[in-house]
Amino acid sequence: MSDVSYREVLSEIQHRKKVARYLEIGSRTGDSISKIDCSYVAVDPEFNITAPVFNQSSQMLFFQQTSDDFFASKMLEKMDWVPDLAFIDGMHIFEFALRDFMNAEKTMQPDGVICIHDICPFNYEMTSRDVGSLDRISAWTGDVWKVVLALLETRKDLQVDVIAAARTGLACISQLDPTNTALEDSYEDLLRKYRDIDLLDIGAAGYYDRFNLVDPKAYISRL
Repeated sequence: MSDVSYREVLSEIQHRKKVARYLEIGSRTGDSISKIDCSYVAVDPEFNITAPVFNQSSQMLFFQQTSDDFFASKMLEKMDWVPDLAFIDGMHIFEFALRDFMNAEKTMQPDGVICIHDICPFNYEMTSRDVGSLDRISAWTGDVWKVVLALLETRKDLQVDVIAAARTGLACISQLDPTNTALEDSYEDLLRKYRDIDLLDIGAAGYYDRFNLVDPKAYISRL
């Protein structure tokens, strides 16, 4: 991994693409929001804000609920609030993160970017699906890494850049199509294929050899 953090990458995307509206799933303490200076919507089932999250924007909206409930409420559509950039860092379980991507894409500008955190685990232990293991490990990515495989398999129309951002990587997905239903149509099949495998089954090379890790500075330079 690079020494450039995922928060720095998010901030650079926001500024270089002149993002006006930012959506974040899994805000918790607000650390990543504090790097954003545009209007934003933050979603988390249990906020514990400790970071300086207020900026000069007119809209800073917090929704304390699960992402599934948030998207089901159609709140963004009701507000006519269309994000240019979304960051997914909610429940670190494959099916949750996949649903977050599917639901977020439907609300986005086609030229927007969706970023998914924790897709580059650096040991097998941290990829556990067991939420109860959190007190035994120093970092937890869960099995969010499987979302990358699902996107590469099912949505070849997307541009999926896997960024070597500290500490556990960032997938930046562009060329969005809010009308595409391929993931929704194959959702159950994807769960059957990926939910019960783990990284040990395919090995680290079996995962990392499927894409090129992009240096954060190289990615930022071409925005």
